[in-house]
Amino acid sequence: MADLNLVIVTGISTKDATLRRRPSGVIKAEFSIEVERPFARASGEPISDLFLVDVYGPLAEQCAQHVRRGTKVLVLGTLNKESFITRLGRREHLTVIKAKYIKLIDQSYVDFGDVTLDELRRDQWGDATVAEYTKAICNVLARLRGAKQ
Repeated sequence: MADLNLVIVTGISTKDATLRRRPSGVIKAEFSIEVERPFARASGEPISDLFLVDVYGPLAEQCAQHVRRGTKVLVLGTLNKESFITRLGRREHLTVIKAKYIKLIDQSYVDFGDVTLDELRRDQWGDATVAEYTKAICNVLARLRGAKQ
């Protein structure tokens, strides 16, 4: 059996999803999301990460219609490392989320339960913190299931 490669992020789209057709005929949408960390620098400045998201097929078409700059989204997918040659001829590497599921959400979908900021700042998480995050993921998925009914 293959190893597990799964990522779940929530964040704000930093640009509209753009749609294009690959030479193979497959439809692809691309956008990026900013994922705010649940803590700030000592100066009070917020910290966030930027992720590129690739979406294929019918889901790509839906993203092109609905994902706009400023849209809050939940993205479930896999992490993929890609390499490319820059205009200057240098090989660069990029980690991309290959989305398998995307849902437009509001802020109320994100609830990390009893996890404290001190726990989130740690370099390692204990079993209790991992269990709380796992419970939070299950709660989000349950809410999504309920929203579909």
